[in-house]
This record gives sequence, C-alpha cells and structure tokens, in this order.
Amino acid sequence: MSRDPERAATQFFGGRVCLDFGNTLDWRTSADPQELIPDYAALLRWSARRGTLSAAAITRLGALSREHEGIARSVMADAHSLRAEIWRAAEALRGSEAVDLKTINRMLSNLPPQPKLVANAKGYAHDLKGSELQEPLWPALWSLTALLASNDATRIGCCQAEGCGWFFVDESPNRSRLWCSSEVCGNRERARRAYAKRRT
Repeated sequence: MSRDPERAATQFFGGRVCLDFGNTLDWRTSADPQELIPDYAALLRWSARRGTLSAAAITRLGALSREHEGIARSVMADAHSLRAEIWRAAEALRGSEAVDLKTINRMLSNLPPQPKLVANAKGYAHDLKGSELQEPLWPALWSLTALLASNDATRIGCCQAEGCGWFFVDESPNRSRLWCSSEVCGNRERARRAYAKRRT
C-alpha cells in the first residue's frame, strides 16, 4: 500500500483477483482509509490495470456508464458491498472460522455462467463483452468462489504493517509472510520499529 492513491491503485499484492479487489481500500485498518475505486471510471481503470476486462469491453462500459449514470452509481454500491464480503470471508479464513456463504451465494445467483477464456496482455481473462455495467464485479466474485473452493483458502494472510490491512495468499513454504509487500509495507514497518526502538 502507498499513501499515493494513484500508485496504490496499481499495486497488486493479493495474488488472486478477489483479494486484489478487496485491497482497493488503502490503509484499510487505519483511522484514515483511502478509497481507490470511488466511482465507476476508477473501477474501470482498476479492471484495466488488473487485466480482468479487455480494452474493448472497458471502452464500451465507459460509454455505457455515461449514458446510465444512476445505474453506474448503483454498481459502485454493489462493488463496495462485494469488497466488504471479501474482507469478511478473508478474516474468517484467517481465523480458521466458517465463511458465511449466504450473501456470497445470493450474489452468485445474479451472475450469468462464466464465459470462455481469452488471452490478453496480462495472461487470460473471461471473455466479457462490455454490455452490462455490472461486468467489472464478476471476475472478482468468480475469483472469490475459486479461492474458497481451493486449498488456498487455508493460506490467507493479512499485512501486519500498522494501518494496512491488505490481504494476500501466503505462498511462502512455512507460511511466514508478514507484509503485503516487503519492499513497501515491510520497509516502512521496519523503519518505524527501528525509530520507535531508538526513541525508547
């Protein structure tokens, strides 16, 4: 995470689409969290950077959102609700507790079947056409279901840097990962602790 929202919106440390989507609130556990997807245009920029939608779909959705601003605002409310569900699921998994699937399954019931995959510059993505304003949320929800149904569900970690709160899949051999990023939060936290130690 970074105090620069533009930079933070380009940092993907979660390891899974759903966790990166959950990490779109910077400094989540601090007294001053920063919203990285405040509006539909920002949501599309995030989707482009994360590679979950094609450039053609993003162009179509951008035009569609300008024609239907009320619906776009409603989608943003849904986006923030989905993000909160990701947080709740991740916290439950970290605590070896059962995930409450009621809301997740209700969200899934409103989705179409997953479309075919296509190759893009960042790897592979669902072949979404940009015809429905809700489309940017679907890859995050599909990713969440895949995460919950996999062994990765037992490897969820949360950044231990003060105020961060970003989630990730801990793929270290002994599950000892502490930071969303050793270079970002890790360096900042080591410096903070060293300064506090010198003061005492």
